[in-house]
Amino acid sequence: MTTTAPPLISRYLWAAERQANWTPSGKLVEDRYQAISPQLWLDTKPQEPPQVIFPLPLQALAYAHLDRYKLHLPQLYGFCSIDRSGETIEIPLLDNVPIDSEGKLLPSLIDAWSTATPLNQAYWLWQAIDLWAPLAGTGVLSSLMVMDNLRVDGWCLRLCELIPDLTSGNKVTLAKIASFWLEMLPGAAPEIADRLDNIFLKMQAEKASLRDVSRALNNIVLEQAAQLPLRWQIAGGTDAGVAHKHNEDSYYPTPLELAHDTTGGKIAIICDGIAGHDGGEVASQLAVKLLKIQTQTLFEDLISSQELVAPAQICKAIAAIVRVVNNTITVQNQSQGRSNTQRMGTTMVMAIQVNQQIETRTGVGNSHEIYIAHVGDSRAYWITPQQCKLLTIDDDIATREVKQGRDVYWHSASRPDATALTQALGMKSGEMMQPTIQRFMAIEDGILLLCSDGLSDRHLVESSWQDYAEPILNSDIPLSEAVQSWLALAHDRNGDDNISLVLMSCQVSPTASNSNSQLIATRSFQGDRKDKSASDPDPKFKLSRVINLFLVLTTTIGFLAAAAIFIAFFHPEWVENWRKQLFPVGVVTPTEHRSSQIELK
Repeated sequence: MTTTAPPLISRYLWAAERQANWTPSGKLVEDRYQAISPQLWLDTKPQEPPQVIFPLPLQALAYAHLDRYKLHLPQLYGFCSIDRSGETIEIPLLDNVPIDSEGKLLPSLIDAWSTATPLNQAYWLWQAIDLWAPLAGTGVLSSLMVMDNLRVDGWCLRLCELIPDLTSGNKVTLAKIASFWLEMLPGAAPEIADRLDNIFLKMQAEKASLRDVSRALNNIVLEQAAQLPLRWQIAGGTDAGVAHKHNEDSYYPTPLELAHDTTGGKIAIICDGIAGHDGGEVASQLAVKLLKIQTQTLFEDLISSQELVAPAQICKAIAAIVRVVNNTITVQNQSQGRSNTQRMGTTMVMAIQVNQQIETRTGVGNSHEIYIAHVGDSRAYWITPQQCKLLTIDDDIATREVKQGRDVYWHSASRPDATALTQALGMKSGEMMQPTIQRFMAIEDGILLLCSDGLSDRHLVESSWQDYAEPILNSDIPLSEAVQSWLALAHDRNGDDNISLVLMSCQVSPTASNSNSQLIATRSFQGDRKDKSASDPDPKFKLSRVINLFLVLTTTIGFLAAAAIFIAFFHPEWVENWRKQLFPVGVVTPTEHRSSQIELK
């Protein structure tokens, strides 16, 4: 991966800590930071590096350790020294804060609450509960107790800063959070107000369960999402680039695979092979094949399930799939005597649009869930006409230094070895593999972009996404043409690497007809689902037995599939007919674009 500095823009920062409140609006701090408000500062010299303190002080470590949650949380940028009564105070300066391009804070949760849809209301609360464990683990759970600290960016809940917990005698509990949320209950949407009231009351019980609260809120989220239409398209392609004679990237679905796809285009995979020669290409193709086989099995199991499966259970199943694929490549490295830099491996990023079937007033709806699995530096972005959000964090040395509390990102990214990968499929045992699995809700019109670093290098996505967002979502350009155009752009600007991308277009606005969404849901529906509500008393979640059985089966299937594909790759003369069936991909010239497209109706 190649890193270059992004174009300079206005950089608004958040001055953390109470001491920053003493700074009057309009004051220029350290001849550099213009105070827009006491804690909202404009960096007037963004081209210059900020002050950094090494080792990082204690109050900054929480930001480092929670770096993986940057979709919701700010990041440490640097420090600013302020003199107060002869004492020097170091103020942490935060980047990635909920501020718009004009330097205005995004709406607070409480200000946006009364006019929000029932879906957004429930989803914001679910996200707060989902952040509970990581915030508690780093001693900053109090961040959820200050309502003005909670901001909303569309469907996304974001925090201005991390607030350290006080003494154990003032411990943050579910009951205390519920007391804050009860104040918002009069503004709750009528469709969900009674159920929220019931959840808040249960949170105040002595033995309130975080898992039960999360599940009850998630049920509301899924049921509300299922009432939205969903128009889904997918297209993908790859290009070898200028500097390479062969392509070590692999992607799914290709045109031929898409024609036989049993999920209706709901799975997308990008794998970028590493190790050079034939090893990277073999690893990426093998990973895609195995991921596809096992993920399709999981997809069908979720559709046919009679219960709503919790996000944690699905993430656990996907992580098990990733580890099986990793171990398969690792075994091949060992069997071929590959070690150290000769080991073949591959990055991966995968998206699954899980459409759990949910009964609504108008029929059967799609749960609108998207799960992202990620290892390495291939990326996922969520793009709307208004913004482009990076959903993944690269597994490289720059990120490792931040997570371990040794550096801030802009500084660690300047290291010579900053982009060296810290993990990839096939490079370590599954027990040591730490894939990142996340759940998002497809509840706004947008585009999910998966890509290898051949597209994301040199900030090409960040500088070009606006050329594609509106034309795609307005149907001014077919998705396949957008893929071809983006590949061509990357070929010109990032042609020193292989380039692969898959676009998944999601439209839930009224222009996406309910009949289209209903046809998809009805076609996949199998049986009636038991009604699940916020008052469901089963804390053990009966479906865990099904998921555990799936994990056992998927491991077995993974090793059997791995053995079959191993033979197909390395001993094609044994099973020529089978090889042709498993790998029906034609020869592609280095500069030829392979693309595919499907639209669900």
